[in-house]
Amino acid sequence: MARGMNREAAVRCGCAGKTPLDRVVLPARERIRSRLADTSVSLGPDRDAALLPRCDRVESDTEVVALNGRAPTGPTDDGEAWTLAAAFAGDRLADSERFAGAVGEAYAALDGQPVTIGKGHAVQVPGADDGALWLEHLRPRGPRRDGVLAASVDVIHGFPGLSPAESLRIAILNACNDLHAVGAVADREVRPLVAAPRGELPADDTVATWTDDSVPVDATALRPATVEHDGGGWLFGASVRAVAQRAPARPPLEPGVEVLLTRPLGGLALFAHGVASDDREFRERGLERLRTDTRPIAEALASFRPDSGEPFDPDRHVARVTDVSGEGVAGIGRVVADAGRSLRVEALPLLPGVDEVADAWTVPDVTVETNGPLAIVARSGALDRVADRLVEVSGSRPTRLGTVVRGGPRLSAAPGCEASRYVERAARWDGGLGERDSA
Repeated sequence: MARGMNREAAVRCGCAGKTPLDRVVLPARERIRSRLADTSVSLGPDRDAALLPRCDRVESDTEVVALNGRAPTGPTDDGEAWTLAAAFAGDRLADSERFAGAVGEAYAALDGQPVTIGKGHAVQVPGADDGALWLEHLRPRGPRRDGVLAASVDVIHGFPGLSPAESLRIAILNACNDLHAVGAVADREVRPLVAAPRGELPADDTVATWTDDSVPVDATALRPATVEHDGGGWLFGASVRAVAQRAPARPPLEPGVEVLLTRPLGGLALFAHGVASDDREFRERGLERLRTDTRPIAEALASFRPDSGEPFDPDRHVARVTDVSGEGVAGIGRVVADAGRSLRVEALPLLPGVDEVADAWTVPDVTVETNGPLAIVARSGALDRVADRLVEVSGSRPTRLGTVVRGGPRLSAAPGCEASRYVERAARWDGGLGERDSA
């Protein structure tokens, strides 16, 4: 297998190379929450997407500040606001305490009017010192309308060998996946986000051309945003929003409910292996998955969500939906653990060719995805009906992952499941009661 530059680029493309959640972001989140206790700023729930009131219109403004003590200006007018935040974290901030200090101070500077940090996202920028924080302040205005407005932001590393427009297209679809997880598919709006090293930022008309080539045809393209950083590498992302007619249900998770994936895992792993080994077939096989819009899948799931005002029926409705991205299967385990349960992985459904990726050990976790499948939690009978519906949807290949159990570690592997062959951290899954991974 080819080594060196290709391998280094492969293991840091897409959602690989994000700021570690368990080691940095989640502990920092609790410190930030304490820092904001005496301000008008609050952290929203840790969800796939922020849920805002749906009104006649949304006013918004954006800004970028260096994560070195500089204060953001905040929303430009009065009234309640929801803020999307993307942190481009430098090497110094790959530490929970420092990350919390820098990001927490920036959030606290928004004090003065009600602000909810609806969705935060962090990605590591190799070689950068402190980094930068990009903010978009959203203010729903006018009469209330039916449904909810879902909003999210996500940033990924560029893909070696792809044009900027192609990388941006995948980044946009990856961000939209968060909306699809909460059932928001109508009236999609996309604000592309491009980050580049200092002195390499492209001209506005160039970014506008990439936007024209990358935003889905059904979505409205908003003015793109750019960020300059002092590290290496290009990054691509988007802030996105869409309407959900049904707010997602969040009932308690019963022991015995199961987890279904809308397709097998390994799209990013196949692409990364293809780059690292100069294997065009693997690269193209992975790229096909990375380029697939999951909107049709989310539309098919709409009938398995309660109508507004309708009680949740565990025999008909899905209890949770989340997207599989930078955490891989560990992210599904975190969703289950947040409900006080554990996930027993009974089989890792993998795309053809991922066995070879595992044997070459190109990537430490073949379940880490970009624009990955959706994971659906429900009773077995409900999942059978979901699977029957999804087999009719292009790009879907539903397959079971495991079962939610009452207690134990956040993740465990059932006997016969060779998880540690594909996920380096799986050897530590069965550590102790309620244990979290520590990447």
